Amino acid sequence: MKPLNKIGIFLDLSETDEFLLRYFKKLDDVFNFHSLTLVHFVALENDSADLVHLTEQLPKPLEEILEDEVLELVEKVFGEKKSSIHVKIAWGGKLDTLIKWVDAEQFNLVVLGKKEKQNGTGVFSSKVIRLTDSDCLFVPENSKTEFQSIVLGLDFSDYSEKVISRGLRLSNNLSSKLIPVHILKAGFQYFPYFKNQEKFQKSLRTKAESSYRKIQKKTGIQEELICVEDSENHISKSLYETALSHQANLIIMGNKGISDEDDLLVGSVTDRMISADRKIPVLIVKSD
Repeated sequence: MKPLNKIGIFLDLSETDEFLLRYFKKLDDVFNFHSLTLVHFVALENDSADLVHLTEQLPKPLEEILEDEVLELVEKVFGEKKSSIHVKIAWGGKLDTLIKWVDAEQFNLVVLGKKEKQNGTGVFSSKVIRLTDSDCLFVPENSKTEFQSIVLGLDFSDYSEKVISRGLRLSNNLSSKLIPVHILKAGFQYFPYFKNQEKFQKSLRTKAESSYRKIQKKTGIQEELICVEDSENHISKSLYETALSHQANLIIMGNKGISDEDDLLVGSVTDRMISADRKIPVLIVKSD
């Protein structure tokens, strides 16, 4: 798996930007990333009548004003204008065009924030996470900038090995404790008269532990797997509650799970993990 050397952070020129950069600086102090690009998306087309009217009243081009504002924030957070930090002002309401640019840049990681008082994931952030090929780190405002414990959400799909590899790399750099978690999804709510539920849960656990032992041999992860029994909650709720109970500072999971293999968009579990009531940062691992 590629190291996280080239990073893109989406900013919206709100008070959330400073928190997001300070959160990232914690990682930068450990990883010393090669390149950081700060991206601000302007929904207006750069030749629209509204924008032309606005720019006529400005002392210099709007793009320069926006870039200066971002660079002022960089100096405030990082203490200097670092040569490895770049600014991209993207124009126009066509998000697909922006995503094509993002993927052409081949970022190893795209970082997005969510305001504390914002309902839902935010349409923009949700769409970026869905469309880009880059790994995505989704950071709710005021998340702890600590990394003592990292939960690895495993379902033994094609993504699980990538999730573990990413977790091991982060753990080695941040001295974090890894907590591998698998949710046993039996679906008893759909079959309320299912007999021998306890025996079936046990068989699911045995199968999961067997799959984990195989992946341990491939990746070298040593931590014991935590299996959470089916409580009839959505998998995302069970995973999130488990992360809370272990005081996790980050959840790493795959873009899609086994049940989402035929879905053209991001998996339903991942989609719910970045919803309004989730306060733990989530790192979404995409396919190579």
